Amino acid sequence: MELHEHRDALLARCRRTPGVTSLVVFGSSAGGGDGRRDGWSDLDFNLFVAEPAGALARDWPFLPFREHLVMAAHEGENGGVALYDDGVLYEFGAGRPWTIRDPQRQVLLDGGDLRFADPDPLPDPADQVALFLAKLYIGVGRVRRGERVSGNAHVRAHALTCLAEALRQRLAPQAPRSPFDPLRRLEQALPDVAARLADALDADVETCARSLFRLARELLEPGWSQFPGTAADVVAARLGWPG
Repeated sequence: MELHEHRDALLARCRRTPGVTSLVVFGSSAGGGDGRRDGWSDLDFNLFVAEPAGALARDWPFLPFREHLVMAAHEGENGGVALYDDGVLYEFGAGRPWTIRDPQRQVLLDGGDLRFADPDPLPDPADQVALFLAKLYIGVGRVRRGERVSGNAHVRAHALTCLAEALRQRLAPQAPRSPFDPLRRLEQALPDVAARLADALDADVETCARSLFRLARELLEPGWSQFPGTAADVVAARLGWPG
């Protein structure tokens, strides 16, 4: 089935499920996301329920096509995932209402309990590039110590995310983006930069870290007084890299 068929079935099931009040879909699941939807898109939604939440928030009777459901798991207090045998993945939150901050949304059911607010302000890019250096330094140190799993995560996930945030804000501040994840669709905002980041990630962890470090200095340091150049020099010297 196509994603829109799952979305329509979810809406129909929610309308028939007592206690379900509101349903909001996000991203490529929403009407405005049709142009971004492809075979890898998931069904991303928030579903709110009336008091008492009980089985609605625990057992998820609102999920359609239960005979085709192959996996379901709780994530945190209200989150969940569900995978169907056709490969469509649902990622959702279900429970008592909370404030929705994602602007890429479409309301499918409004039970009068919806509250919306703007996303939190973006983080300071100067802080992000400093955090990038710190996470990179920690990650390489852990790899050299023998903690390859933790070190890889610091370099390829934590440091990368901070660097991507700084790059977006400095080089493409007006490009459409997710306010929550600077890595999403980075290829559309900064295609050449994203290609270099992807090439770096394909390398071994030390080569990856050095490539990210060089890219940060090349693209962010010139002309930006808030770039922590002295700190970058210290990191390079400590790791034995050319500054």
